[in-house]
Amino acid sequence: MRDYKDYKPRRGVHKKHSGKRLIPRLIKAAAVLTAMTAIVISLRYSYRELLKTEYFGLKEIVVAGEKRVRKEEIVGLAALRMGENILAMDLKALTERIERQPWIERATVRRVLPGGVSIEVKEREPFAILKTDTFYYLDRGGTPFKELDKGDATNYPVITGFGKEEVENGELARDAMMKTFDFIETEAREWPEEVAISEINVNKSQGITIFSDSIKVKVGFGEYKMKIERLKRVLDDLKAKGKTAGYIDLTYTGQVVVR
Repeated sequence: MRDYKDYKPRRGVHKKHSGKRLIPRLIKAAAVLTAMTAIVISLRYSYRELLKTEYFGLKEIVVAGEKRVRKEEIVGLAALRMGENILAMDLKALTERIERQPWIERATVRRVLPGGVSIEVKEREPFAILKTDTFYYLDRGGTPFKELDKGDATNYPVITGFGKEEVENGELARDAMMKTFDFIETEAREWPEEVAISEINVNKSQGITIFSDSIKVKVGFGEYKMKIERLKRVLDDLKAKGKTAGYIDLTYTGQVVVR
């Protein structure tokens, strides 16, 4: 039997083997890093060349979604030039320029390889007209987006009660505006024809007041259907008696004030 009493392990054997294995790994990692660096440099160079090539030059512009705004105006707003490289275009800047047009609520600009640009717009729809010292179109969200010009359509409900500073500072009372819009959208069609609406005045705390050519009707906020029915009965009663009124208040519970 072998006697291990005097056996002494060889020192440093494992370290030497470990060092020999580490060197190839370092060489391999350095090679990979060098290759990756070369690829990145090559890609950057290739991309710069792509930004110069005529193959990606702008040849076609497609515009969709326009109604009031002409295609030529949209292209002009985008400041697109035929022949310019579409890969070099700043699509965000193009979009922002197009959306400065008051009628355009949202624009989406896309590259269509190899040489096209697609522009899709969503235009605002007027819901009402806001009257201050001038007139603004309001969209369904209550946002004033355009001052009316000569020739613009005026067959929308006219809303008053807000100042120009509130418009310019974006401080319109949204809750009051939305309640007014609810009336216009859901109940105004049931409003009596003999009291044709010429103006809707909005008070943030007291609600809406309808102005006709000959009568003022205080409606307040909410319960519009019930209030309109009460108004119709009052008008029928006045007609039956051969009387007229200049002011009707529907905001009291259980009674109508007529003057």
